[in-house]
Amino acid sequence: MIQLKQEEELIKSRGYRATIKAAYNLFTDNYKVILKHIWPYALALAVILGFFILNQFKTYGQVPSLSDMLVSCALMLFTVVAEIVFYGRTMMLFNGQSFTWNILRALKATLWMILLTVVFTLIIIGISAAFGSFSTGAADSATGIPQTDPMIQMQQQQTIFAKNMMIAMLAMTILSLLLLPIVYVCIKYFVETDTHFHKILFKDLKTGMKHWGYIFLTLLVVSICIAVIGLIISLPLIILFTAYGFSIQGVMQGDEAGIPGYFTPLAYGVSLVSYFIYAIMILFSLFVAYYIYGSIEAKEQEKRNLKLNTEY
Repeated sequence: MIQLKQEEELIKSRGYRATIKAAYNLFTDNYKVILKHIWPYALALAVILGFFILNQFKTYGQVPSLSDMLVSCALMLFTVVAEIVFYGRTMMLFNGQSFTWNILRALKATLWMILLTVVFTLIIIGISAAFGSFSTGAADSATGIPQTDPMIQMQQQQTIFAKNMMIAMLAMTILSLLLLPIVYVCIKYFVETDTHFHKILFKDLKTGMKHWGYIFLTLLVVSICIAVIGLIISLPLIILFTAYGFSIQGVMQGDEAGIPGYFTPLAYGVSLVSYFIYAIMILFSLFVAYYIYGSIEAKEQEKRNLKLNTEY
């Protein structure tokens, strides 16, 4: 069991700044214990993602073969497993349960998230298809008769496709924003060890929606910070991809490959370091989510107490 030195209480009403500050203080006060506890699992995740990047380099600028796609699918599966183990290990910091218990919890939460993703993807496809049918009917009614000119038909199809893509992106953005309170639900599922995901999903999703603005603002600030740091640590990979792309173009034009022989190990080493740092940043975002949960619980308790006082 891992005991973190926690100076600030968890269940306390906080604004977004105080929430991020509390997460930062908890992380920095215990960073040695946290890294000692988590680094092998963060490294394992980075190792798998590094192989995924190497496979991307291999198929960059080419039509991937069946074997390449199978390798990509296998690496994605290994990545999901590594993430489940990583999150299971991390959640031991918050609930004091065993590693096996948290892995099973993480597996169940992942399966639920996959199910929700499938459901909302079908909703987005349905919305896009409905608007696509509406657009097609509107185009035909606008001209009075169906178009027979192939060029005009192609232009109409391209326009409809672009509209459907915009509608799908808009629907995906709206649904993603509406699902932000799932962060509160997931953390509660790990912290309150006697809960069941299917029992708290809709109830606490509704509770989280009441605090949507607070969750959105907190995660927005954290996401911007992580995005800036992520961009900085991704620059070496971006440079390597760009150099590799120029090299492929030169080879296609009859020039010799302009990349050195150590390019592959260099790309793997850079991706390994980048993804390890990224895993640590994800770890910090979980600490923020932990205090988001504590703040919402405190606010809900305050509401219940106020209601009881007014009744008496």
